[in-house]
Amino acid sequence: MFDVWSLQLQIDGQLYEGVSALARKGGPTIDFTQTEVAGGQRIRLVLSTQQEVRIDHCYLEGSCSSKAADWILANGFQSWSDSRWYHPTDSIPQLRRIARPLMGYYGDYHIPWIERGPAKVHSWSWTEWRPAGEEPLLIASLNERNAFTCFQWLHQLQCLRVEGDCRGHQLKGEMVLLDFVILRGELNRAYDTWTQLLDLPPLRAPQATGWTSWYQHYTNISAEIITDNLRQMVAQSAEHTFFQIDDGYQQAVGDWLNIKPSFPEGMAAMAAHIRQQGLQAGLWLAPTVADQRSDLLRKHPEWLQRNERGRPRRAGYNPMWGGWYYALNTTHPGWQAYMDEVLRTVTKEWGFSLLKLDFLFTTCLYPTPHRTRAQLMHHCLVNLNKWADDAYLLGCGTPLASGFGIFDYCRVGADIHLSWEHNLLKCLRHRERVSTVVALRSVLARAPLAGRVWRNDPDVYLLRDENIRLSREERAIVHRINALVGELLFTSDNVGAYRDWQLEEWQKQPQWIRQRVQNIEPLTSDIFRLQTSENTYLLDLKQRKLHLHSE
Repeated sequence: MFDVWSLQLQIDGQLYEGVSALARKGGPTIDFTQTEVAGGQRIRLVLSTQQEVRIDHCYLEGSCSSKAADWILANGFQSWSDSRWYHPTDSIPQLRRIARPLMGYYGDYHIPWIERGPAKVHSWSWTEWRPAGEEPLLIASLNERNAFTCFQWLHQLQCLRVEGDCRGHQLKGEMVLLDFVILRGELNRAYDTWTQLLDLPPLRAPQATGWTSWYQHYTNISAEIITDNLRQMVAQSAEHTFFQIDDGYQQAVGDWLNIKPSFPEGMAAMAAHIRQQGLQAGLWLAPTVADQRSDLLRKHPEWLQRNERGRPRRAGYNPMWGGWYYALNTTHPGWQAYMDEVLRTVTKEWGFSLLKLDFLFTTCLYPTPHRTRAQLMHHCLVNLNKWADDAYLLGCGTPLASGFGIFDYCRVGADIHLSWEHNLLKCLRHRERVSTVVALRSVLARAPLAGRVWRNDPDVYLLRDENIRLSREERAIVHRINALVGELLFTSDNVGAYRDWQLEEWQKQPQWIRQRVQNIEPLTSDIFRLQTSENTYLLDLKQRKLHLHSE
């Protein structure tokens, strides 16, 4: 299976089907190689051209015999995108047309060449195929710096299409268009092989716990609120690592050094106070966007990404930010100098040692003729990492593979909701919606990344009774799943208000953390078998139950 691949490449309107067809025509050349690796094979496709050409599309197709009972892993475009196992006969929900003007920015809805509809499942950067009764396969990209890799399972055609996201790219020289492995056998071993081939630097960040302001106070924060929650956290005498100030300290999104009057002593004083309590100080930033109220937009309109008519490119709509916010041009020298100053100030002068970098997908919403989405992301993240010096980086709202080897921690699911599901956004089929159940599904699907490419951030757990619509059972499930598969466990609760069952649940957290999940098996779209180092559990997301499983 997948021993024979067919190539389709179109350059400057000229279609080439197969490597030999390109060679006969002269001009650009393709180097296509298949080599053996432990447990499978590696496939690499490199395009070389001495004159500038436009790549219209490039993909490989391999035949497969998928069956309705098989499972396919569909990794979403970015952190918040719904990621889960589908049957080959399923279809991935598409955002309703009425919602696209406000919500169409967040995922891959705007990428026109993706095959969509019944019996079409696509996955970014890596995918799993779990044939019923046979050995599973992991198919994963080794190069997401040049072009994102989209794996499209086309059940009716009985094929896997592997496409490099480089349509419209102008190339002169050499470019790796595709580089991926197909690994058969036990999935933990396959994920180990993949990450070894990625050749990433060793992990430097510890598994960690802590507090963040967002899911209790949102943008309505102050020095008094932060200080009170810090006091309550320390009073519980539990060992924690980070204490993070989230969105709301800045005057506007984009104006990171202009602080609200509600922090009268400034951010350096806040970080110092956190450190004095034995915790590391964390701070939230969204470096690649600016809202319409910001001084940055008014003073530096040249830093905005612009369309062909010269109009600023929108990146999304957020009522907490006053409405529309805009994508910044991360290749502009002015923006680069500004963000260098911001991150140097935040880390060196203010003393924050954890930076949560959010809304990063906006960097690559709009590829340019000479930079693909992947190239824009890679260039931006390398710079942010350099400017942050030795601070820990927590990526969020980001295409995941771009952060391999750069982020210390990364969000692997959607924002949780104060209810189990956000029914309106579900009706609109918004895959990046705030949703507790969507977050849990994605956390399970992306669990193999934990401890291999970074520390997984599953988002927060909330045990509190106030300002919450999750049942006690639902809150316990989120806490326990996060502890079983996550490596950065944050809450936004005022832990000093914990009583009875909340204290009991919270104090059992180390017992759940100790039971690391070793294998996750989808039984249905809602039921999963979780095998840990000590027990086997059944998680039923429909019935909202987590219990021990007896074989």
